[in-house]
Amino acid sequence: MIRRLLSLCCVAMFALVGMSATSFANPAWPTAPIHIVVPFPPGGSNDVIARRLADRLSKAFGQTVVIENKGGGAGTIGSQAVAISKPDGYTFLFISSSISTSAAVQKTPYDPPKAFMGVAQVARSPFVVLTSKDFPAKDIKGLIAYAKANPSKINFGSAGLGDSTQMATELFNETFDIKMTAVPYKGISPAQLDLVAGRLDMIITTIASIKGNAADSLPKLAFTGAKRELDYPSIPTVMEATGTPFDVDVWWGLFAPAGIPPAILQKMNAEVNKIVKEPDFADFLKTVGASPATGTPESFQQLMVKDLERWRAIAKRAGVQ
Repeated sequence: MIRRLLSLCCVAMFALVGMSATSFANPAWPTAPIHIVVPFPPGGSNDVIARRLADRLSKAFGQTVVIENKGGGAGTIGSQAVAISKPDGYTFLFISSSISTSAAVQKTPYDPPKAFMGVAQVARSPFVVLTSKDFPAKDIKGLIAYAKANPSKINFGSAGLGDSTQMATELFNETFDIKMTAVPYKGISPAQLDLVAGRLDMIITTIASIKGNAADSLPKLAFTGAKRELDYPSIPTVMEATGTPFDVDVWWGLFAPAGIPPAILQKMNAEVNKIVKEPDFADFLKTVGASPATGTPESFQQLMVKDLERWRAIAKRAGVQ
């Protein structure tokens, strides 16, 4: 009898352990509000896309998804806040490819591949070359010619030191053997305000960041993608207008602090991919000049690492530090 009781106790104990393991592998997540940090001020492309995604995630999970804007340091201040947060699935980072460009030019308080895990890519977009209303050059070849004749005279704005907007411009400098002067801001929105006011000469930024504000009315000289944008058929690509290979874009996506439980990571990835594939979300992205992008956490992580290597090489050649 005693032996039988001991046997039954062992069976019950193993069953309880099995239930606990199953519960841990499939957590009842989320049970509280989710916070998504956007490491730039409101109004830029990161903020615009993140807010639409947060709204859809909130409806999907039945939990509030809060956007927190923490600008500064070309995205490093807000990113650091996420890097040191508890990896429990309640704090995420929504950021563009500036997560790689920033780390390529400055000593960030975190190493992106070690501090973060890619959750899901959301969108991609080419950049557009904008100039102030009174800038003397009216097309991209004229801009390059003016820059060659006036080294360092052109001031270009960016969302911060090492932000993707700066690095795209540094690549433009390198490609066409010109020199323009970088003026970093704490976000692309204040840079655009100065461009509109004529205090800056040009910016290479995204359509998403200028939609709905005064910068959208400024001259658009060229796009940086491989082909023309369907919504702007009269505006050439840099490559098309110059005959020189030039193809660079920006991507956006969701990251989590390293150590996030795999089950939560996969659940969030699946939900984001589902949202991005929905026609109305794709239509929204189109209105801000972006297109949908999906994939696995692993493929998104690899994209971030590959970009980091690319921009470190460009930053070194350009002397950006």
